[in-house]
Amino acid sequence: MSSLLYPTKPEARTPVWAVWLERLLLAGVVVALGVALGNQYLTPNIRVLAVAAAIIVVGVAWRLDMVSAIGVLVLALPFPRGTVFGSTNLALILLIGILYLLRVSQRLLPAPHGNPIFAPVSLFCMAAVLSFYNVPNARHLYFALQNFWLFLGTVVMFWLVVQNVTQEVSLRRLIGFQALSSLSICLIAVWELGHPGGTLVPGWITFATGNAEGGRNMRIGSMFFDYELLADYCGLTLLMLGFMFARARGTYPRLWWGGLIVLVMFTLFATVTRGALISLAATLMYVCFRLRRRIQLVPFTITVALLLSAFFGMNWYVANKTGAGNLFLRMEESQFVGWMPDSRAGTWTDAWGRWQAHPLLGHGLFYSQERGGQKFWYWPHNLYLYILNCTGLFGMTAWGWLMVRFFRMLRTAGDDLLHPDFARASLLMCEFQLVFFLIDQFKIEFWRNPIYQFQVWLMFATWAAAYQAAQASRTPRMTPTRS
Repeated sequence: MSSLLYPTKPEARTPVWAVWLERLLLAGVVVALGVALGNQYLTPNIRVLAVAAAIIVVGVAWRLDMVSAIGVLVLALPFPRGTVFGSTNLALILLIGILYLLRVSQRLLPAPHGNPIFAPVSLFCMAAVLSFYNVPNARHLYFALQNFWLFLGTVVMFWLVVQNVTQEVSLRRLIGFQALSSLSICLIAVWELGHPGGTLVPGWITFATGNAEGGRNMRIGSMFFDYELLADYCGLTLLMLGFMFARARGTYPRLWWGGLIVLVMFTLFATVTRGALISLAATLMYVCFRLRRRIQLVPFTITVALLLSAFFGMNWYVANKTGAGNLFLRMEESQFVGWMPDSRAGTWTDAWGRWQAHPLLGHGLFYSQERGGQKFWYWPHNLYLYILNCTGLFGMTAWGWLMVRFFRMLRTAGDDLLHPDFARASLLMCEFQLVFFLIDQFKIEFWRNPIYQFQVWLMFATWAAAYQAAQASRTPRMTPTRS
């Protein structure tokens, strides 16, 4: 009876000659790559190194399952290379997309499924298309098209992650890959701090940041080449790492997550960015509010004391033992023009006036310094003003719907970070990330950076994947009864 319910297919045997041929081809490829990399070690050529890296990444992605292939993508995202057809990130995303569709067509993977977040994302894509109506000239159109293809690449990546990360085990793996990626980004940031203006890989990773004021007060940007966006990344990552540390069991996992927290916190202070620290402090107050029913006074007091000691100690070390500045001293120097910070008064005022020229559909996906004979700040330094300027009220409405939909999805988790269901507990961590993101983007816009915007959409995909993994864990599975 069981053979009728669970039929078995005879396994097809691979001929011996085919096995040996595959082994010989693989050995040849390994030898060729070894010779090429050996020559490049002696006489490096950035083009040959980029091709070799691409071959390795493509080969690894082809052989792995989809979640592991997405993990390779996560590790490669901070290190793109410009090519004649665009960023290598876009090429890798398209490759994984083709692999996914091929496996779906062969019924090795289930057909694509829906997610509540797809509707607002689709509406925002429509707003991006309609914004081209107001692009004024060919130069702006060229850059707007570049930004549009980059944006579509992030959306395709978002869709691939949501389609393949559907269970708790795959969600854990995705967060693990993100932790490894944060390790590489922060280690490069530490290297940059010790080598201001240096070159890590010639023709690829070069930092223009130099020592200011005779070797003091420098600010690092790591692979984003932007200290404000690196600070934003560190704040979001600290919330994820804190969640994993709280759930860690055993000495080695706690050392791993705790060590990462220290490294990311060090990187945050080395950016010397006030906004990220203020946003993180406001988010931690929201965390306390959400967890108020589960907070125990003594452990909470000890945790707050340790956090304050770590923050003041880290700031002292960064300010006195490295080339970075003093973050707390910079916060004391903050001033306001009315209700606006002095460093944002000009940019916000200009962006508000610029938006009013095309309030409904925006100016297109390119924020130019000049518009209609007037000069503006190059960036508005505010995500919401950036969206208004690029996609108008239509795009801002879609973006607001996206954020509200995320908030409602993530609020279904309850208030237990240590819930036995990892996916359900991770929704609470994602909610905290959302709060930090909404606050911090008031003083910066992630969309201005062609590297960092992939990290933000990866975070969005993690939120959507956590929601559907939590839904899957709550749905009882029907299993056939053997007889």
